[in-house]
Amino acid sequence: MREPTLYDGTLGRAMSPHTVLFVGGGSIGHIAPSIAVAHALRERLPEAQMHFVVSTRPDDVSFVEKAGFSVTPFDAPRLSWNVLWKFLRTTRSARSLLQQLKPAVIFSKGGYVSVPVCHAAHALGIPIVLHESDAVSGWANWMVSRWAVAICRGFETRKNHPKDAFTGTPVREDMATGSRQRGLMVTGLSRMRPVLLVVGGSQGALALNRAVAHALPELLELCEIIHLTGKGKGTVIGNPPGYWQCPFAIEEYPHLFAAADLALSRAGATTLMELAAIGLPAILVPLEGVAHDHQRRNAEAAVKSGGCILLDQERLAASLVPTVRHLIEATDSRLIMASAIKTLHRPEAARQIAEVIARQLA
Repeated sequence: MREPTLYDGTLGRAMSPHTVLFVGGGSIGHIAPSIAVAHALRERLPEAQMHFVVSTRPDDVSFVEKAGFSVTPFDAPRLSWNVLWKFLRTTRSARSLLQQLKPAVIFSKGGYVSVPVCHAAHALGIPIVLHESDAVSGWANWMVSRWAVAICRGFETRKNHPKDAFTGTPVREDMATGSRQRGLMVTGLSRMRPVLLVVGGSQGALALNRAVAHALPELLELCEIIHLTGKGKGTVIGNPPGYWQCPFAIEEYPHLFAAADLALSRAGATTLMELAAIGLPAILVPLEGVAHDHQRRNAEAAVKSGGCILLDQERLAASLVPTVRHLIEATDSRLIMASAIKTLHRPEAARQIAEVIARQLA
């Protein structure tokens, strides 16, 4: 395990005692909304210092560094037979980190990294603001919610706890500035036909990729394809005409979304809200059997907006091509869905969450 970095690498000096510590990781979906909140908080309180604690995944660390924030990679346990021993060890490390950084408040985005850090923060009396982006909480956020002083929710719920606030889920600021022309330049696609964006997330990409590979000849008769495969999970060899793939995108990510007319996606909350932010109608295939089946609950909530269609994974092989064909041919329906999915997006989400954090600094 890499030793926690207790200094702001950008400024080269010890962190301010008025630091806001952003905690979460294990996927970019846990980090991208926190980056948006950090930028909003910097506008609200320019004097505040921001520092991130993320997983040891290189993608997590580089994503934060490229956004211009200092970061500590933290080795936290996932569920396993020896998780209790690992949890106690990492909680001690987290306590040491917090005692040296002395943050005024913790903003927790979730994921397994958040649990030991927030447990230590609670024991030290440091207030925790939690953001729950999913329609139903996974085990990590369920635990952290017991210690949090405020909970910001990405979906409206009928029975909110008094400390709950419906804020929506922030998205990357640059999603609003994606360029279709640049996306087409990057991919080399002609856009002579509609463009299907395929994105599976960090966990659920492989099954989606295999379904696309199996149906690729039929799909390419209907549309061109931009495919974010996930690292090491590509299933199509090369780039056939009309098809472009890459494992992961950061700088070009908004432009790839902007180039698309339709998406085939898992139902992670962050990706859903990115689709909503730009009005991209989607076929959602929720990843089954993870974290209280939160992706299915997310997908069901999104379908109610009228901007998405839900396909079960077991029906994907038989239903993928007919569903894509229907949406490609039904241009009017696709335009109606594009307007409908936008209703899920809350443009003020980052600023509202920043305000909740700022109240803890007052």
